[in-house]
Amino acid sequence: MMVNGHKLDKTLDSLAEARVYRDSHKLSQSLDVHESAIIESRIKKQSIKSLSVSDALDRYLLEITPTKKGASTEEFRIGKAKRTKLAKKPMHGVTPDDVLAFLEEIGGSENNKRKYASIISHLYRIAIRKWRLPVTNPVSGQIDLPSNGKPRERRLHKGEYEALMKALTGEAKAFVIIAVETAMRRSEIFNLRRENINKKACSAVLRDTKNGETRTTLFSSAAMKALQDLNLDWKSKGEVWTITESQLRRVWEEARADIDAPDLHFHDLRHEGTSRLFEKGLNVFEVQSITGHKTLSELRKYTHLEPRNILKKLG
Repeated sequence: MMVNGHKLDKTLDSLAEARVYRDSHKLSQSLDVHESAIIESRIKKQSIKSLSVSDALDRYLLEITPTKKGASTEEFRIGKAKRTKLAKKPMHGVTPDDVLAFLEEIGGSENNKRKYASIISHLYRIAIRKWRLPVTNPVSGQIDLPSNGKPRERRLHKGEYEALMKALTGEAKAFVIIAVETAMRRSEIFNLRRENINKKACSAVLRDTKNGETRTTLFSSAAMKALQDLNLDWKSKGEVWTITESQLRRVWEEARADIDAPDLHFHDLRHEGTSRLFEKGLNVFEVQSITGHKTLSELRKYTHLEPRNILKKLG
């Protein structure tokens, strides 16, 4: 039936009863100041039935993702999430079991599944708190989140670095060299700008880093040579790279396949670079100033020294 132009669902025994029900609601509306709010709530619940998880992810991608430091990575994950069965379901009807099935469909490590669960949970928090949608979060407090898993200890195996250098060319090759030589995060390397690099001091100012701080990092001679080989116009300001993140990801995947290292992640290069800094003889505080790790405990989990290099120091 229609009340003030709005449809309300109610099953009654006769048309006469329906008219009485309608008239009583009109009367109560004029007496009860909360009635219009109740009707508005019911209308919103009815309209939410047509909103799919995919629709909500599109809005999230437009309004929320660009505000995050890891926007490009999240954009990639949302693209993958939108290709799952969960994306087709209505927002209001998603259950904890649906989320668990979604995580199984996503696959990968427990840590990978946890990241996707976090996206869905945050999507619902935004929908509830910011968009004021009458939905319930099917993740928070409803399922046991996958574990973070053990910190990765993967370093480059013997001969892998040399193999990568043969498999890569141009900017992608320079990018990997700088990643290993400086232990910088991928996002920090992408954000390098010519005006923030001091060639004489072999240093660069990194702004808006992952932990929100600005720091100065140092380049080894190999890292500086990689930059010089790019033949940049150092007299003008601007970005260092023309290669995009998606292009780098594609080239990296191809190189990884070429050298038969399917378990090598790009972030493992940060582990490798950090460990190499220690093996060069830098102390923990010197390494921390270069890598930007906020705490010593955080630095430790990224550091895995080669016993043979320690033995050389022992004599």
